[in-house]
Amino acid sequence: MQKLVMSNGKIRSQAGFALMDLVIGITFLSFAFLATMRIMDDLQQKLDHRDLQIRATSLANSMMSIIRSVDFDENALPPWIIGSNLGMDVSGLYDDVDDFMFNPATPANFGLAGVGFTVVVNVIYVDPFVSPPFSVAVPGASSSNFKRVTVTIGHIHLNNPIILSAIITPNVH
Repeated sequence: MQKLVMSNGKIRSQAGFALMDLVIGITFLSFAFLATMRIMDDLQQKLDHRDLQIRATSLANSMMSIIRSVDFDENALPPWIIGSNLGMDVSGLYDDVDDFMFNPATPANFGLAGVGFTVVVNVIYVDPFVSPPFSVAVPGASSSNFKRVTVTIGHIHLNNPIILSAIITPNVH
């Protein structure tokens, strides 16, 4: 803002800011700063959510790798009887695929549960020739060479859990 000032009979211009100009400028900068902080906070929340998704996916992949590294069944040779007990055997060893069926309380045994993560593993015998493929437990059959393993990783701050599913057959890991 420019003022005209008379000094010694001459008119001179005086440059500078009035107090009101400074208040308006500081107010404008404050609103710009708050808007920037809001945008930064939203971006940080999105980054945190993506980080949780990546960590959950990594946990699911790790769990699936562990499961795929063991034998298909405790019995070395078929037939693998449907309806036999799926889940942990009396031995307490994780030596075949269905031993990994567990609820969210167990994953700490594998070091997979980070803070707030839940791990659920489900194993069922399936018939890959039923439509839709691989989706139905074998109806009325007495044996099957196919197990569907589903690993679900959840977290309180994830809207949807991360789910990995695989069909496992004997001698093919």
